[in-house]
Amino acid sequence: MSSAAPEAGKIRINSHEKTFTLLQAIAVILISATVFAASGFLVGKTFFWKSVEQTRVEQQLAFYKSQVDAEPKKPEMRVNYGYTLFLKGQNNEALQQFQIAADLDKKYAAPYYNMGLVYKDMDKYDEALEAFSQAAKLSPRDYKPFMMMGVVYNLQGNYKSAITALNRANDENPGSADVIYQIGVSAEKTGDKNGAKELYQKALDYDPKFQEAKDALARLK
Repeated sequence: MSSAAPEAGKIRINSHEKTFTLLQAIAVILISATVFAASGFLVGKTFFWKSVEQTRVEQQLAFYKSQVDAEPKKPEMRVNYGYTLFLKGQNNEALQQFQIAADLDKKYAAPYYNMGLVYKDMDKYDEALEAFSQAAKLSPRDYKPFMMMGVVYNLQGNYKSAITALNRANDENPGSADVIYQIGVSAEKTGDKNGAKELYQKALDYDPKFQEAKDALARLK
């Protein structure tokens, strides 16, 4: 392992042991005194909003379909319509709308981010990473594409890449309960249960209703 000190706020994986120390695991969240107020975007069980009542989804679908019909060349309308199709489980139709939006505005990050959500839902992780990566290139100050890359890397078992992506997410949005939780997942999977417990608890400090963090902490205790 290199004798050089790691950059402040970055988590590094021991290249020989492939494990986290407790100090390394929590370093990324101790550098910020910012208290995170839970926002509308919480990762939750499926890592994106997908628990909307179906009656509401039907109404939303009709509304956004009418907007697309009225302004078919506005990419924002395509993204809204596509996301609602996704909520209905119509993944292929959703992807079509996102692709149209991306073709209409090649500098617009939202279509690619939403493509990533759909591909992740379909367990097409390579395609999801490619889409999230493109979103991150187009909107490098938005933490969500980096966070979702971390989520997918964790699902693939590529914890070193997960930490790199999650560090970047933390840089752009310090103190996010979702990011902290995912770093905890990486720590737990690489064998650092104490570090994972610290991270899950810290996620709960920021968002006391974060059920996945509660479950993970209970499991480790």
